[in-house]
Amino acid sequence: MDNKEDNRVLGAAKYAMLCLVSLLVGAMGMYLYYNTGDRVVKTYPGKYGILDEVTGILSKEYYKDIDKDKLIEGAVSGLVDSIGDKHTSYFTKEEAKSFKESLSDSYYGIGAVIFKLNDEGITVKKVFDDSPAKNAGVQIGDIIISIDGKSTKDMTVDKAASTLKSNKSPKTTIVVKRNDEDLTFEITKSTVPLKSVSGEMLDNKVGYIVIDMFGESTYEEFKRELGRLEAQGMKSLIIDLRDNGGGYLSTVLYMASEFLDSNTVVLQTRVSEKAEAKKYYSVSNDTKNYKVVVLVNENTASASEIMTAALKEQYGATIVGKTTYGKGTVQLTKELSNGGMIKYTTEEWLTSKGNSINEVGITPDIEVDLTEDYLNNPLDKKNDAQLQKAIEVIK
Repeated sequence: MDNKEDNRVLGAAKYAMLCLVSLLVGAMGMYLYYNTGDRVVKTYPGKYGILDEVTGILSKEYYKDIDKDKLIEGAVSGLVDSIGDKHTSYFTKEEAKSFKESLSDSYYGIGAVIFKLNDEGITVKKVFDDSPAKNAGVQIGDIIISIDGKSTKDMTVDKAASTLKSNKSPKTTIVVKRNDEDLTFEITKSTVPLKSVSGEMLDNKVGYIVIDMFGESTYEEFKRELGRLEAQGMKSLIIDLRDNGGGYLSTVLYMASEFLDSNTVVLQTRVSEKAEAKKYYSVSNDTKNYKVVVLVNENTASASEIMTAALKEQYGATIVGKTTYGKGTVQLTKELSNGGMIKYTTEEWLTSKGNSINEVGITPDIEVDLTEDYLNNPLDKKNDAQLQKAIEVIK
């Protein structure tokens, strides 16, 4: 062949190679342009190429510097949110740490449970034994009016809790109002064992157990507390699941099994409405013969609804309070390479008898509203109309 023909063959080969490269790069989700001499070849984006395209434009052409990591996290968060499932979500590295910590058996902080009572400030609901808060002199009912010099008047509970648990400083200073007197406490933070179960014996040998969540150590705590009350001659039991947002499915399975034998279904799960449900049986042969009342409210959700339904349907427990939240789905979590985490729904759970409570909730046998007296002073059990009704029913 002469030189002219050689050039034509080489040019055709080069063009074919460029087209192949264009297709490959296009499948990766990027726009690239090649000038072959007689035409411009444009690749086309893959299915998710728009993310690369927008990220590239903003990174190069936006008039201010952009945090690319933050940009990607925002895109991932939006991607997950677009599913439309409020229980499927993306957590940043810090949020993932906080989420896992909330279900663990310890955390870094002062060792107090707080809630927002009114505009006056943040109120101390519980103080853990042998905790920094307890050792400093903080008491139940104290109203925290400032944290490290910042007023709590317009501070959310989440913000206050985050500040008290922050590891940026080993110490925190809080000012509390107690009996119209302002008291200042400087508290050194530490790792605090996280108790999720508390109990006491009420009049007439009525046991009362409060379960705040279904975490890593909740079953062992519950079993220990239940045994302690039974050893004192407990004749009946009130289980308080109000404001319990749930936790581990395995934990609630073991806890419900304390009341049900191994032939009894505790819950069922299914991946779709058409799929056959998988049944989870009690893992114990233990049964009880005393009366049980379960207290619930609109914030009783997920694992705590499983416990409620199992005790109602299989043990004959009486449910008192308000209709529960209605979270009838199961989520898994997976850690990501950036330290973040994704929590996503994998299946729906059903009650022991196969009923769906998702977005419906569990209706109590006896519905009771809280009174204004309770809202003004929730730490006084006599003001708790729901608890008082449970005591009345269980006698």
